[in-house]
Amino acid sequence: MENIVTYSELNSAKKGRPTKIRVEMKVYEQILSLLDNHGVAYERHEHEPVQTVAEVEAKLPFLLDKMLKTVAFRVKDGRLILAGLRGHDRIDYRQLAAYCGVNRRAVASMSPEAVEAELGFEVGGVGPFALQPNVHVLLDEQLAEMSTVYCGSGRNTATLAINFADLLRVCGGELVRLARAD
Repeated sequence: MENIVTYSELNSAKKGRPTKIRVEMKVYEQILSLLDNHGVAYERHEHEPVQTVAEVEAKLPFLLDKMLKTVAFRVKDGRLILAGLRGHDRIDYRQLAAYCGVNRRAVASMSPEAVEAELGFEVGGVGPFALQPNVHVLLDEQLAEMSTVYCGSGRNTATLAINFADLLRVCGGELVRLARAD
């Protein structure tokens, strides 16, 4: 994907040059740049679009055992949370709310449309990368048992294989208990 360059209206008094230039990188490129800038080794796996764990299981079964799924949440105070856990695990909402310092009703999962509009991740491509200041990453402690994880890259057609310790260091996430004990 290419960077998107947006130019403001041309100002004739400035000899036709743009008055303002803003370069916006897609989330995918931001994540790869973050990893590259920190010297983190990773592998990109290109594949058909996937949006759910069920689709990963059907189309990419080799990823499932090491998959780190990331779910986006909004806290009433404005914080956004990216919660990462193993592919088949389910979020313990009370635990999540407790880590956020609020009651359960103050935390809600974000709609797919909100995830794309506010975070820039394609549905099915959400990864545990806080690319904005109001976004916090929480990772389930059981992920620490895995040496390599497969996580979202920002695109639903590419998955990243990365050493979990490196991912934890780069994403700035906090290891907590998030998965329900079923």
